[in-house]
Amino acid sequence: MITITKIFSFIILFPVILFILTFIISKYILSKRKKSFGVAADVTTFLLFFSVSNAFSIVFSKSIFLLMIIISLLIATIFTYLDWRNQKEIEVMPLLRKIWRLLFILLCVTYALILFIGVFQYVLKYVS
Repeated sequence: MITITKIFSFIILFPVILFILTFIISKYILSKRKKSFGVAADVTTFLLFFSVSNAFSIVFSKSIFLLMIIISLLIATIFTYLDWRNQKEIEVMPLLRKIWRLLFILLCVTYALILFIGVFQYVLKYVS
């Protein structure tokens, strides 16, 4: 019997599945591909925080969740400062969207890199 915990664990290990499911559902509801991609990215970003932290702790046996939060806050601070410098009037929602989408890209790249390193380490252990 599949429990909700097992499904949630599987989605945390493979966030691309959540991205694809959210993209398909939002594309069906919104019927716009560009907005659907944005919705899927927004939903997946939240999960990627846990996925990257979990994958990193599995591969390297160290926790980086607090470091990820600090880096995210630093990125948000820098973006807010730059937005204030350029526009003098900060529009909150577009600013948050920029920050969230940048975090999505950074977390996706980080997750893929950690996944590649983990597979590489496993292959090296298996070969030797």
